[in-house]
This record gives sequence, structure tokens and C-alpha cells, in this order.
Amino acid sequence: MQIRANANENQVILTSSAARARAQERFGINAREQNKRNTIFMGNLNVKKDAVKQRKQYAQQKALKMIGDAWNVDRKIDQNIQDIRDKLVLLHEERDANLEVIAEGEAQKEALRQQYGVELDSQEQEDLELLEKKADAFRRPGEVSLTDEERARLKEMKDTPLTEYQQRCMEIDGFQQIYEKKNDLIEDQIEAYNGSIRATRLERLKFHEMVKAQKKADKVMEAAGKEVIGMLTEEAKDHVDEEMEEKREEAEEKAEEKAEEEEKLENREEEREELENRIDEAHAKNEAQEELRREAEERSREDAVLLGDMMDAGMAGAGDVSNVKTDIKNMIHKMKLLEEDLKGSIVDDEV
Repeated sequence: MQIRANANENQVILTSSAARARAQERFGINAREQNKRNTIFMGNLNVKKDAVKQRKQYAQQKALKMIGDAWNVDRKIDQNIQDIRDKLVLLHEERDANLEVIAEGEAQKEALRQQYGVELDSQEQEDLELLEKKADAFRRPGEVSLTDEERARLKEMKDTPLTEYQQRCMEIDGFQQIYEKKNDLIEDQIEAYNGSIRATRLERLKFHEMVKAQKKADKVMEAAGKEVIGMLTEEAKDHVDEEMEEKREEAEEKAEEKAEEEEKLENREEEREELENRIDEAHAKNEAQEELRREAEERSREDAVLLGDMMDAGMAGAGDVSNVKTDIKNMIHKMKLLEEDLKGSIVDDEV
């Protein structure tokens, strides 16, 4: 059975399509909004930004102070080491200058030896060297020592006066000893300063203030970070609760709208079914009427043929034709057929 919708049904279908389009559009918009809401952007939270900022600033200032204090201590230590190194540079320069004076004295001695014509292997030269060694042993006991033969020779020389060459060389040697003593003191100072630097470095390795301060600063920043995270987390929880409440209210509103839409759809379905039933009834009625019309046409043709046969056979005169037509009408009336249902059955008066 083919069902053709009338103008009202077309209007209903168009209205339903528009409603679906609007619903889909609204669903798309809601889906995008839902995706946005599912992602919590911390910048949208109503966090107490001043409190978070103050907490971070306080932690940073505290950490910087720890590191700054430790850095000041380290800077002082570094400065002390640098001061010592500067002193060491001066001491080395002074020692080198003293060595030059001592070397100049040796050059003067050699010039005197050549001037006085003293041979290197002569007794006079050997006695001079022994006297210089005696002076070194006196100046540096434990470092320079005399043998028994050398002590015996010194006793023999005790009553022997020095030669002019020996005398002048011993004067130069005495001058050299002054600078040698200075260098001995300088060496002691250099050793002490180097020891101080080594000790300072060792102590720094044991108690490195910068490392300790950095660790303390890291702990301070870590604690501050945890506190800030806690504040943000609490604020995020409140925000999520608000979001959930809004979603719950929105879901309730959507449920009410859905119930209303379902009720409208049910009403429209009932109207559509009623319309289809009416169309089916009208169609069935039209088919019954069409069947009756065809039957009436068939009977009318049969009666017309019968009437023609009677006229051809001379069974009736001209006056009897009218009576036959009257009888046919009465017969049709008895069969409960209406004249308007026999629109196709017209008897020609001239037949």
C-alpha cells in the first residue's frame, strides 16, 4: 500500500528535520564546551594569587639568603687564599732577588781569585772553602756538618792569619750569609703559606658551605613548592566541585528537555498513526465505491444489450421503451444503487 502524505504531514516532517538539525547543532556546541570543561586550566581557577606569589617570594628570598651567606663565606675564603697567593708571589720575587745578590757575591769571589792568582786546587783555596763551610754549618746546624779531618784542619788554622784574598772573600761570604738567612726565612714563610692554602682547601672539602646552603635552599624551595601545590590542589578541588554541580544542574535540565521532546515525539507519532488510519479508511472506501461502480456499469451494459435485443425482436413498440426504462430504474433502486454511482451508465434516448 502506498501512503502519500498530505500538506500537514509534510509540515510535520519538515519540522522534525529542523528540530533534529537544531538538536545536532546544540549537541556539537555542548560537546565542544564539554571538552573544554574536562580540561582544567589553572589560570581559570580563582586561586589566591597574592598568597601563592607571597609564598614563592618568601621561599626565594630565604633560599637566596642562605646561598648568599654561604657565598659570602666562600668569597672570604677565596679572598684569603688569593691574599696568601699574592704574598707568595712577593716572597718568591724577594727570594729570587736575594739569590741574585748571592750569585753576585760568588762572581766577586771568582774575580778576586783570578786577581790574586789563587789556583783552585791550592791550599789557600781549600782553606777558604773550609772556612766558608764552617760558617754554613754554624748558620744551618743539622744541614751542614764537618768531618773530623775538617775540624782538625780548622784547629791548625786557628793561629794562622788569613791572607788578603781569604779576608776579602770572607767579607763577601758574610754579606752573602745575610741574604741566605733572609731566604731561609722566606722559605719558611712560603712553606707556611702553602700549608695554609692546603689546609683551607681540605677544610672546604669537609665543610663546603655552598653545598650545604644549596641543599638547604633546595629543601626550602621544595617545601614552598609543595605548599603552593597544596593551595592550587585545594582550589582545583573547589573548582571541580563547582563544575560538577553545574554539570549536574545542566544534566537535569537536559533530562527535562529530553522528556518534553519525547512527549512531543509521542504526540506526533500518535497523530501520524491516526492520519495513516484515516488515509487507509479513505482508500478502502474508494476501492469499495470503485467496485460498486464497475458492477453497476456491467449491469447497465447487460440491461442495455437486453433492451436492444427486445427492440430488435419487435417485442415492444415505441411506447413500451419508456416503460422498460422505468422498470430498469425500479430494479436499480431495489438493488440499492444510487444514480450518482452510475455516472458512466447513460442510455441513449434514441436507441
